[in-house]
Amino acid sequence: MRIAGIAPAPLLVLLFGLLLTLLAGCDQVKDPEDLFPDSPLELTDGYCVVAGDRVVLNHHDIDYYDYGTHLIYLKEHRLLSEILEQAEGVLTVYAGGEEIYPLGIHPGFSSYAPAGPFIWTDPTFYADHMIAISQLYTYDVFMGNLDDPRDDPRIVEALKKYDQYREGLHCEIKAIWFSSPDHLALTLSLSNRDAEDYYYLDPEKMGMGLFHYFTNGLTITNLETEQTYSNNVLHVEPEPWDGFNMEWMTLLEGNSSVNITLRYNNFQQAPEGNYLARFMFPGLQYQVERDELVQSQGRIWLGQLQLYREVVISHDLF
Repeated sequence: MRIAGIAPAPLLVLLFGLLLTLLAGCDQVKDPEDLFPDSPLELTDGYCVVAGDRVVLNHHDIDYYDYGTHLIYLKEHRLLSEILEQAEGVLTVYAGGEEIYPLGIHPGFSSYAPAGPFIWTDPTFYADHMIAISQLYTYDVFMGNLDDPRDDPRIVEALKKYDQYREGLHCEIKAIWFSSPDHLALTLSLSNRDAEDYYYLDPEKMGMGLFHYFTNGLTITNLETEQTYSNNVLHVEPEPWDGFNMEWMTLLEGNSSVNITLRYNNFQQAPEGNYLARFMFPGLQYQVERDELVQSQGRIWLGQLQLYREVVISHDLF
């Protein structure tokens, strides 16, 4: 006989076992501050970097993170050199108390770049109050065949929690027009996805030679033969070599975009075929000190944006 309202014994046992499992699972979920109890810094629920059993950077050290270029702007009380002094071997990025990805340390004088995210050091390409999280941007990344661990949505969530997330500038190759085998026009679309206004390097104000001191400019690679063809622009070195001039720059207002056209009149002639076009849109780097970042009308944008686009060359179009 079954008494109404009372579950059978097997069901009670099952429910009790499920409750024990849930309680055990709760015991395994630790607060971020419990993961590294002996560390001089606390592992918070924001963006953090860990070296071994030590937290070497947490969200209290960060002014903001430019996600378009993966540049971390540190607050005045922290410097990259001090952080790296505490690091031994590979670092680890945490967000929301969760381990996200390993972060290598690599000397800047080396021509080799490792797989996965890393920090250039000795020398770095930015001032000591910044951390550049670099990664090789390959054709597989461009085609979507390879994930970029820096783009983990948990990082975005952790940064937004403390108003440290910035989109920065974004750029894409809008069109490449050939008027002859060695004359072409490259049109870029540069957009500002933040509310803040940014100064960017303007090739119309700088001239092609000076602008191409900061970038190698457009190259195209044949997808079948892997032969690369270049733009042949003569670079003009600034004076002084480590300085900059605000007259080189144009202000791009928040939540707006602009088209930029570069005309190459001596491009290396390429045969017909399918090509991958590459272009690095440049910004200033080591030239800008902390107190120079914010100008009268906006902030100087720093960084580099790697751009790719497939293009078909047919001499019938000339």
